[in-house]
Amino acid sequence: MIIALLSLGYSKNDPVIVRAVKGLKATACTIGGFTHIPYTTAHVWNTALISYSLQESKVQSAHDCIKKANGYLLSRQHTRYGDWAIHNSKAIPGGWGFSDCNTINPDVDDTSASLRALVPKHDSFPQQKSSWVQGLSFILSMQNDDGGFPAFEKNTDKHLFTLLPIEGADTILTDPSTSDLTGRTLEFLGTYANLKKTERSMKKAISWLLHNQRNDGSWYGRWGICYIYGTWGALTGLMAAGFPHDDRRIKKAAKWLMNIQNSDGGWGESCYSDIKKEYVPLGASTLIHTAWAVDALISQSPHATAEINRGISFLIQNGEKEDWTASYPAGQGLAGYVYAHYHSYRYIFPLLALSHYQRKYSV
Repeated sequence: MIIALLSLGYSKNDPVIVRAVKGLKATACTIGGFTHIPYTTAHVWNTALISYSLQESKVQSAHDCIKKANGYLLSRQHTRYGDWAIHNSKAIPGGWGFSDCNTINPDVDDTSASLRALVPKHDSFPQQKSSWVQGLSFILSMQNDDGGFPAFEKNTDKHLFTLLPIEGADTILTDPSTSDLTGRTLEFLGTYANLKKTERSMKKAISWLLHNQRNDGSWYGRWGICYIYGTWGALTGLMAAGFPHDDRRIKKAAKWLMNIQNSDGGWGESCYSDIKKEYVPLGASTLIHTAWAVDALISQSPHATAEINRGISFLIQNGEKEDWTASYPAGQGLAGYVYAHYHSYRYIFPLLALSHYQRKYSV
């Protein structure tokens, strides 16, 4: 926007430009001794995931670290209406957004992530129980008519918009149901809200996921890279909803994951998967992709299989590895164009996978 305004003749000393530059500088942080300016801040997202993963690894909710993190999350719950209310007029505010300064544009993923962090102890803060219930109500209100869950706006998935002569119109102008969001929401509702697969909202979400499974057994993930991410979200969601682990569609998804496991026990996927809309191996294993894949397999397997054990071994042996795979993008911003590296992911998701392995198989 700064460049656009300058090209229109605005002076670099114009108050609008000066304020914009100041705002841009305010996002700067230092990583490895170098100044880094992210395309957006992710305070809420990172805080929610870190608090949740620590609690999954048996850090008590009374721990000072968790209390501070969850206190911050409670302070960032939205109380104002935004554009989302146009298509979801009966809902009241109660969600969470991605960044610290976001107060009117909540999304389903950040809301469920925040509620995961807040759910273990409703009595940690006086307002925590009512905030949690309000957040849960917001998530349920966002379910699309097709049964899946979007990110920001309800029922804004008209195919007509994708035909406009705008590059990337399908991701810029629409917000359809996606496998990763639907799966992650199912996982939250089944595990933490104790909703059963017979509940209407759960049945609709399960049906949407099964209908959108690809022929090879995988699912496409919109906000992560990419088929491993979508399959992780879908499998963990279906399992948390009480779907049978021996169903042929579950077995098909697990088989797909096992078939793409690398010889070192890990998994890795290229960003070209998103661009080509088919799975493209990275040619190396990453901690993040391995954690997603092994966590998905853990969710559907009653016993620790050889593939799961190899994946866990990879995470343990390579937890402190520093090479290009440690910073390879694992998140999507604008599908096909913008990919994100989350510095915390290499710690969060391996910790979750290891915690779930230990809990389920009592090792």
